[in-house]
Amino acid sequence: MIVAICATYSFVGADAHPATLHDSDGTLAFNIAFVALLSLAGLLTLPRTTVRLGLGLAVGTGLVLPGLFVADIVGMFRSGPSGASDYVAPGVGFYWGVISAGLAIGAAASAAATLRRGADFQFAPTRASALWAALGLLCAAAWLVGTWLPWQKQELAFTPADGTPQTLTYGPCCSLSNMPAQWAIQAVVVAVLIVVACLVSACLRSAAITSGILLAACVCSASSVLSALWSKPYTLAELAPGLEVSEYQLTQVKAVVSLHRLPGVWITSAAALGLLLLAVVRGLHAAATAPQATRSEEATAEA
Repeated sequence: MIVAICATYSFVGADAHPATLHDSDGTLAFNIAFVALLSLAGLLTLPRTTVRLGLGLAVGTGLVLPGLFVADIVGMFRSGPSGASDYVAPGVGFYWGVISAGLAIGAAASAAATLRRGADFQFAPTRASALWAALGLLCAAAWLVGTWLPWQKQELAFTPADGTPQTLTYGPCCSLSNMPAQWAIQAVVVAVLIVVACLVSACLRSAAITSGILLAACVCSASSVLSALWSKPYTLAELAPGLEVSEYQLTQVKAVVSLHRLPGVWITSAAALGLLLLAVVRGLHAAATAPQATRSEEATAEA
């Protein structure tokens, strides 16, 4: 994944301009989240006390992370011809990214097999499982709704020579209804994978594994939010050509660009936060009920 971030990821546009995953702070933050998640999963498998949490993270990462490559993969196949404005071709980084997604799937399968051999990856639905599942499904639905809605818009405010303030609006941005179909497909796929992660974790016996799966789903669902929160407003130099003026002319009319984040990004953030809280509550609930279960078993043995 680190190689995918550093290398040329794709060639885009009529001039096949090389693009990388560290070209912008938002894109870099989006991908660093996955590096941190995979690294954390590996580190947590080393101590015996956290091995189940780490393996749960590996399972959840391998389940949800590959869904975030759908738009890129489909976009490559739907590329326009060479020399067209919608041309996009894969670079070395793209292939390394796909390989990392495949390795995440392999790690998830290996982690699940390891847990299965140790009798930890067992389904034991309880009366509370329906509640955990419902809360997880609510988070997944909120994530899909938030992802579908616009996330941000930008405004250029300036005061021309007549002294009447004017504002030009760019956006709203990133509503899936106005984006290429592959992004809508990816959102639906990721939402389904989050649902699967929530349903599986709701029925697992081990709270540590459950918390790990939910935490991985949280990071994957929050990665796009990180990208939006790290995004920056357009510069006057970027807007000037489209307005057929110079940057100097914009400064002369006291032009200011402002970025406004819309409800979509906050709903998506709340959904990711909900998954995080669900992971924490599941762990705390298991810690609170474990002593009661132990006392009940001891009483049964004495009787």
